[in-house]
Amino acid sequence: MLKWLFGQVHQSWLVVCCALGIVVGVVVGAVMRVNYFGSVWWLVGSVVVLVVGYLRPKTAMMVLAVMAGMVLAFVRVTDELMKQEALGQDYVVSAGLETERWVEETRDWFAGRIEGLLPKEEAGLGRSYLLGMKVGLSKELAENLRAVGLTHIVVASGAHLAILVEVARKLFGRLSRFAGLLFSGVFVVFFMAMVGWTASILRAGLMTMLTLIAWYSGRKFEPWRLILLVAAVTLMMNPMFVTSLGWQLSFAAYTGIMVLGPRWTKFFYGIRKPGLIGSTIIATLAATVMTLPITLYHFGRISLISVVANLLILPTLPWAMGLTFLTGAVAGIAGVEMVVAWCATKLLDFHIAMVEWFGGMREFLVEIPMHQGWVWGIYGTVLIPIMITMGWRYIKRKRSVI
Repeated sequence: MLKWLFGQVHQSWLVVCCALGIVVGVVVGAVMRVNYFGSVWWLVGSVVVLVVGYLRPKTAMMVLAVMAGMVLAFVRVTDELMKQEALGQDYVVSAGLETERWVEETRDWFAGRIEGLLPKEEAGLGRSYLLGMKVGLSKELAENLRAVGLTHIVVASGAHLAILVEVARKLFGRLSRFAGLLFSGVFVVFFMAMVGWTASILRAGLMTMLTLIAWYSGRKFEPWRLILLVAAVTLMMNPMFVTSLGWQLSFAAYTGIMVLGPRWTKFFYGIRKPGLIGSTIIATLAATVMTLPITLYHFGRISLISVVANLLILPTLPWAMGLTFLTGAVAGIAGVEMVVAWCATKLLDFHIAMVEWFGGMREFLVEIPMHQGWVWGIYGTVLIPIMITMGWRYIKRKRSVI
């Protein structure tokens, strides 16, 4: 049943078009603040459907699916704005969904066990890796992380979740494919609950679950289709995510890794598979390029040595997360807790030393005035060649069929 249902959704262009309509509708309604219930918009939409239906009947169904998605988005945005107006609030961004109290208490309890065995600075960094709790970081360390472009490693994200899921899938996948799916799903839900229902975690969790189901069903999601579907689902949960910096950076980074990364890998390596260093450099560059306009617009600065810093720290990040988790898990076991805590402390010391060293190299920090509109043109230089290439390949396939 699961494989059949996933196959229907996976292959349906109507679902993709509806998701596109939801994303466009939220952007138009929440960001551009267009009067989307005005009669002019419905008149224009009806004319478009009639014209397209007359010229290309098959395409008319896709246009209707896009419009249906826009209607759903408009209704959802209107409901959210009316709630804010009823509470006497201005137009604000909701950081995420509400977290249950027992989840917060469990998270604080586990963080306390880590603090009892690790030094203050190392405990703060370890908690940030594992639980996304940045409150324990010193101001100097937090500033160095921003200067070096490593803020993403102390915010629970898709990279952290992917590490946990990969371990669960390899470990339990030896029993059966279903066991790998089940326990990986449990890891995803547990991680999302412990960290909180933020925009970036919802994005990472939904994408991971869909990827797991695709793996279980013997299928593979095209990256752009997966990005579009998850964006639509998260925006239906909370339309205000579209103005959330975390939501924007999360999707931009994932798009860079999954869309730009494979193309750059093929360009530099051809049919060969890159090693750990090569794949880390390409993934970091791809994510940096796609998040660059957002970072420059909101913060006005970018580090030129972020790739080198990522290359030194990211390969050992899974070990740091695992040792931090073990430190909290074995707390209270005499002898064992001291050995695990010592190993975790030494590795976290290495990370702190690297961050401080690279953070002191401020000459590699490029700064511009914030909120410059021209920075969005960077997307054009990156995405337009890809769109032209995809269009040319589509035309060649059509010609070969004829």
